[in-house]
Amino acid sequence: MALIAMNNPRVRVITDSVADIPPQLTRQLGIKVVPIHLTLGKTSYLVDGATDDHDWFYRELVQSSVSPKTASPAPEEFLKLYRELISEGAEDIIGLFASANVSSLCDHALLAARELSGARVSVIDTGQISMGIGWLALMAAEAAARGASLEEIEALVKAARGRTQVFGLLDTSEYLRRSGRVSWATTQLVNLLQIKPMIVFAEGEARLIGRVRTHQRALQRMVDLVQTITPLERLAVLHAHTDLRTVMRLRDALLPYAPEVPPPVIEVGPIFGAHVGPGAVGVALVRKSAATSL
Repeated sequence: MALIAMNNPRVRVITDSVADIPPQLTRQLGIKVVPIHLTLGKTSYLVDGATDDHDWFYRELVQSSVSPKTASPAPEEFLKLYRELISEGAEDIIGLFASANVSSLCDHALLAARELSGARVSVIDTGQISMGIGWLALMAAEAAARGASLEEIEALVKAARGRTQVFGLLDTSEYLRRSGRVSWATTQLVNLLQIKPMIVFAEGEARLIGRVRTHQRALQRMVDLVQTITPLERLAVLHAHTDLRTVMRLRDALLPYAPEVPPPVIEVGPIFGAHVGPGAVGVALVRKSAATSL
């Protein structure tokens, strides 16, 4: 991805590790990442998005008989990071966090912002997860690097938010059901033996958009959906420790619609991966202009 390097320390972007932004990009653009707490078995971790090596997590996830648990950081942890940004020269901070429908991140970020002096803080509920958040955070940081004001970045993000979608195929519904974050997962999917759910996450809501029995049929469905949404401003292929051949088949099929060729391929980290489970594959996109939503 060809990005602008950070050159405007006065306006800074903060997001969460749910966003799955590759760490080299957060460093390049000066994006601050709020860690998320993860408990897997008897061990607790602080997932900060500083590495894209997730082999350890998926290995333990498969081996563990206990469902992983995730938790938002306390307001004090947000306040600490806000103050770090001020010490680095920030006068305005824009926070872009996971959908309030599935997380308390926005609430905690707002509570911390009310306690802060020395900088303005704008907290925006992206209505998204994974690289749905990530794309919005990258767009905001790029705008800041170009010298945009806080108000201009707010307007840009709010305009792009409704054009952002994440959708994909789960290898199993079990992890989503265990998470308890999506109410329909415990009822509609629990009895669908050997049927893989296709979901979309847009505007703060996860919806079931199909049920398939084979990866090949699901991959073609995803490609067809992307085609109906074009033209695109951003596109990434996502996967949760999925067989590389499957991931590359999807990537190659999307080449005609990608604004950047080849589109980036991103393995989702432990926080999103804990909810979708290993073997999931999908896309995160931002439409360039108004088009039919899923």
